[in-house]
Amino acid sequence: MKKYIKLIAATYLLWFCASCSEEFLEIAPSDALPPAEALRTVNDMRTVLLGVYSQLQNSDYYGRYFILVPDVMSDDVKQNASANRASEWAEYNGNDLDFIPEEIWTEVYEAINRANTIINAKIDINESTQALADQYLGEAYTLRALGHFDLVRIYAQHYQFSAGANHLGVPIVTAFDQNAEPARASVAEVYAAVVSDLTTAISLLNQDRGKGFVSPAAANAILSRVYLYMDDMQKAAEFATKAIDDPNTDLTSGDAYLGTWMNNSFSPDAIFDVVMTEADNLGGDALGRMYINEGYGDYLPAEDLLNLLDTMDVRSQLFKEDETIGGVYGSLRMNKFPSITGEDHTPVIRLAEMYLIRAEARAKLGDEAGAIEDLMTIRSRAWASAPEVTASGQELLDEIALEKRRELMFEGHRLWELMRHQQSVIRTDCTAPVCEITYPNDRFVLPIPQQELNANPNIEQNEGY
Repeated sequence: MKKYIKLIAATYLLWFCASCSEEFLEIAPSDALPPAEALRTVNDMRTVLLGVYSQLQNSDYYGRYFILVPDVMSDDVKQNASANRASEWAEYNGNDLDFIPEEIWTEVYEAINRANTIINAKIDINESTQALADQYLGEAYTLRALGHFDLVRIYAQHYQFSAGANHLGVPIVTAFDQNAEPARASVAEVYAAVVSDLTTAISLLNQDRGKGFVSPAAANAILSRVYLYMDDMQKAAEFATKAIDDPNTDLTSGDAYLGTWMNNSFSPDAIFDVVMTEADNLGGDALGRMYINEGYGDYLPAEDLLNLLDTMDVRSQLFKEDETIGGVYGSLRMNKFPSITGEDHTPVIRLAEMYLIRAEARAKLGDEAGAIEDLMTIRSRAWASAPEVTASGQELLDEIALEKRRELMFEGHRLWELMRHQQSVIRTDCTAPVCEITYPNDRFVLPIPQQELNANPNIEQNEGY
């Protein structure tokens, strides 16, 4: 970890904040990002916070690979014959020298350390600025929690993998120290830190600054997902309900659903999106460029997924014909992120997910009528003629999982859903050298990058690498 911390220290000497929304464009660039002890005002907090949001835009984080990799490792995506970006992970033969695990590790920890700059700052606050300072601090706590949660998902086995979640997680970094050589905390310890940060954030957040920023609803929604992964269904339902009931969240109507994806706007029923504007888009490095034929077109929708979508389901229109492909590769491309210039916002968390989390939680807690109501809220929004669900028990849980697969496809969830349900990856129209990856599997997680192993003697590598 010493290497990436030194890299982060170097960035403190430069201004790194690219725009994350139109509001960001109004900020005059600064010559330097001050360390925590140099922050003195609420405006300093805001300036540094913009840098945290900017870091989420990075192509090695929410800009591309953190979303892409768990999908190409799943059964929702098949690779084109010419695929050469992330193909090692689609083929399950990547290693600790590959740039993807190295860059994701570095960029997410950099986001965490930028958040730490705000959290650990000593700011002079007066009564008139207290609420705004609390809001900024709450956003920083949420983004630090999100960073640790994202790292533990992609570099560690899921929460239920071992009794008490005592298997290896990731280092918990709460303060900048260029000489630190922290060991990996257990998965249980990482989740506890994430829950603590989100709980603190919820106590501080007091306004909704728009879908490109953390809001009270966003913190509640992320905490709901965390509790779902921990299999704490009571808490998952509780915080999903808080997000659903928030006055600033609403489901996109069925008529507007498709157009919302197509117009480079916020994702349907967005709670929190990573915003890409014309000024700060990633161009060729954008997530959507991996799917559309105007980009690299490396990855295609699996037939197994397409067969789950009724022709009357509006989500079946999130694909477009491409005559340049055929045979086992099919004739459709995913078009959920269609911008040629990479201006599609990346959804971090949407209200539809909250309904589906609550549906699963309610089903497992014995409220099957409530679970069906939540499930049908999402299903009928996209598929108006969908028959009413009458399933019960495991069949109802299977229906909820299928709906989640349809609704959140290509948003980076599928592999972790399979892991959470302790299921194998089975590719029915496989175009990769490996077509079935059985659960449990060491290769469901990325390796700790070799640069980190070289820099930190206290870091242990994941099994299987």
